[in-house]
Amino acid sequence: MTRAQFLGAALRQLRSADLELAPGRYVTLSSEPEPLQALIALASGQEAPARGSVWLDGIAPAASPEARRRIATLLADEALPPDRNTERSVARVLSARGDSAGDAARVLADAGLTQLATLPTTALAARETRSVALALALAHERAELFALHEPLATALTRSRVLETLDRHVARGAIVLCTTTSTADAVLLGGQWLCVELGRLRAEPGERPRLGFGPWQQVLVEASDAQSLALLLHASPHGLSTELGSEPSVLKVTGPALDVTVRELIGLARQHGIEIRRLSATVPPVESLLAARAGFARGAYEAARLAALGSVAPPPAGPYSGGYT
Repeated sequence: MTRAQFLGAALRQLRSADLELAPGRYVTLSSEPEPLQALIALASGQEAPARGSVWLDGIAPAASPEARRRIATLLADEALPPDRNTERSVARVLSARGDSAGDAARVLADAGLTQLATLPTTALAARETRSVALALALAHERAELFALHEPLATALTRSRVLETLDRHVARGAIVLCTTTSTADAVLLGGQWLCVELGRLRAEPGERPRLGFGPWQQVLVEASDAQSLALLLHASPHGLSTELGSEPSVLKVTGPALDVTVRELIGLARQHGIEIRRLSATVPPVESLLAARAGFARGAYEAARLAALGSVAPPPAGPYSGGYT
């Protein structure tokens, strides 16, 4: 069974990736495109990690052309082999990976890109180039790993992309997609992964958590906001704070809502700081993930009630609205 491993792999804004992917579908979500682009560059073997390692069945893709031929790729910035027309360029790619060059016209037709066949590759816009590259990736029937950046942001119909990915997953491939669009992430489905402060980590059995960002912010009204901010800065959980519009209001950002809430309430109680109001800010990412997995609201409420010593049960079931 194919395995893809990232062991402390770092490249540019991707500070560290620790993943072990078995056959199946994965979608990595972040508000910042740069770490996602770096992840796909590493997974596809287009670039070697600056630190750490990446393996596909024990082989480093960046060091092995044979391993790269087992990977179907869609990069953020794509380029096709230059030729007098796109069909000939596609034929060269097919031939290089061991497929029939005579299938070039069919690959373009199946993707609805026949109108590009006679155009020189230099005449293609960036979106058209990525569309042809995605058509080539989806047509790679022997690929064991699909590493695709924003696969739903091309000229190919979403239904065709999703149906083809379903087929590849069914035959035992690993499909790793990255996107900054929560709507696209919902459509792509599979196991959710999120980048937190440039780091990506997934362990077997670990439930998904929301990425580090504005959807992990908690607003606190406290009797001594400045002292609470200093205590939070010293926390080992990497919390950051920002004073709000009023001196008593503090905005706290952390790696997960449950971690942040437990830490700030615990510190406040230890140091006699009164918390007068506590609420979490929730943009669309939070709503979509909570509606999909039903864990964020429950985690937040459970942590809040536990820290306050309440025995009331948290609300059950998925939650798609905002916190108040």
